[in-house]
Amino acid sequence: MDTSAASRSGDTLAFAALDSEVRLAILDSLYERTVEPGPLASDAAYSTIKSDVGVEDSGRFSYHLHRLVDRFVRKTDDGYRLSEPGREVVRLRRRGVLREDVSVEARRIDTGCYRCGAGVEVSYERGYLTTRCPDCSGLIDHELVPEGTLTALAYPPSGVDGVGIETAFERAHVLIDQHVRAMAAGVCPDCGRDVTMTLEAADRPDRAGDGPGGSDRFTHDGLVRLSCDHCGQRRITHPLHATADRDPVAGYFADRGLAPGWDRFAAVMAWETTIRPGCVVFESPDGGRWTVDDDLAVTRE
Repeated sequence: MDTSAASRSGDTLAFAALDSEVRLAILDSLYERTVEPGPLASDAAYSTIKSDVGVEDSGRFSYHLHRLVDRFVRKTDDGYRLSEPGREVVRLRRRGVLREDVSVEARRIDTGCYRCGAGVEVSYERGYLTTRCPDCSGLIDHELVPEGTLTALAYPPSGVDGVGIETAFERAHVLIDQHVRAMAAGVCPDCGRDVTMTLEAADRPDRAGDGPGGSDRFTHDGLVRLSCDHCGQRRITHPLHATADRDPVAGYFADRGLAPGWDRFAAVMAWETTIRPGCVVFESPDGGRWTVDDDLAVTRE
């Protein structure tokens, strides 16, 4: 059996162990008892978990608890507590990503399009928060998104449901800001493995039409594609947005009070772009010229 087959077999057993409302309730109880109170929380007693779950039959309860022990639950001398995989299962469910029951129709918000200045609208459906300009072609030219799309961000339903679409818009772009900066530093924030960085430029012969998600899908030139070599996570953004925590970019944003998230992204997306061999040059409103090379090293003239 090869490594991938062994991994799939192990994953099958793990998912099978979760195929029970009683077991999910046990994980919920343990999360509330041993995780939410803090890292020094006491272990939960057998009787406490059983009472939380509401299963009177001790044999039935013990069977379900035993199915979780070792993989998702740790048994100690003082009781039980969640292992990290068990915590992650509860977090995944709380994020709501296993459901598709949250959607928000497009609504106009108090933010302008960085391409044409018109007001933008934001919607949420099937796990994606989409920002769209109804008055121009937007950034993404693809049949999977509506015309005029400026950003389409994977975002959990928990961040939208009961929060409000404008707040979700602000928070989603703050989170993506942090995400792309980690990837631009060469580390995938999802799996901890290496990230490959590729400048996308339609008129660079080594980049044009570079597979799915390549530069031919975007109406803006000079973007950077960040791809995890292990889990396949991919982000495409402006190079200066991805390097917002490094000088000289960090100083520029700080001097102008541009907050992390949409404000920084929208600001640099409006800058004039020039493609040169081995680099991309951007011109800021103050006349500064910013050169970004294939390693995302930034110099300002």
